[in-house]
Amino acid sequence: MSYNTSDPDFVLAFDELTLWSSMFGLMLLEHIPLSTQFRKILDVGCGTGFPMLELAQRVGPSCTVVGIDPWQAALEHLAYKARAQGVENIEIYEGDAAAMPFAASEFDMIVSNLGINNFADPEACFRECARVLKPAGRVVLTTNLRGHMHEFYDAYAETLRALGMPEAIAALHEQQAERTTIEQLQTWFERTGLRMHQVHERSATIRYTNGTAMLRHYFIKLSFLAGWKKVVAAGDRQHVFRELEASLNRMAEAAGGLALTIPMAYVEGKKP
Repeated sequence: MSYNTSDPDFVLAFDELTLWSSMFGLMLLEHIPLSTQFRKILDVGCGTGFPMLELAQRVGPSCTVVGIDPWQAALEHLAYKARAQGVENIEIYEGDAAAMPFAASEFDMIVSNLGINNFADPEACFRECARVLKPAGRVVLTTNLRGHMHEFYDAYAETLRALGMPEAIAALHEQQAERTTIEQLQTWFERTGLRMHQVHERSATIRYTNGTAMLRHYFIKLSFLAGWKKVVAAGDRQHVFRELEASLNRMAEAAGGLALTIPMAYVEGKKP
């Protein structure tokens, strides 16, 4: 297949990655086992196709990579990118990770890049993965861990403390605790008949000029801001976030920028 780099459709498919997904997806691609013994791989929560399309090309045409996600618009874009890139060894399904339309023991490997962050019932999804995975099959996932962006959360808690809002502080801490841990992942593996056997951890840093820039970044607004605002009453949000932004800006001025730490994990397991 030849590529026309002047074709707007090609350009749209070429510029495909979000910074957030890419950090974790590259970690997955660094550690994932690659072998011709894997004939069918499932990407749970495949979204718009990263790392699914990249993985399909790295494993080669002897392997089929199947993607499932409930996000119909994302799957349409995934199919478009696959056509533009000439990736043919894929299948795409719209569906729920907790009730997948696949036979038992169908897949040699299951991967999920950040999918666990979006599962309403992670344990049910792990159980379903165990069902469709072959004996001795692999489960590979990435996730951010509890403690992510702790610099922001510390500043937020201090702002709430200064404003005399203990209930909001408690709600903020509950929100932080929603992030998973390696111990929690281990529990889900064990409860669903899987065995965790490999973990890699590292930290990434996302830097902004200051809080003003960070709070206006599109991905922050898309994925985090609404949740952060929910910890305070609607009538207090404008004042609280004005104070929080000022606090973050002071931090950035003193430190030469605002740096947020993202603890990352690659976890690999097997089905006995």
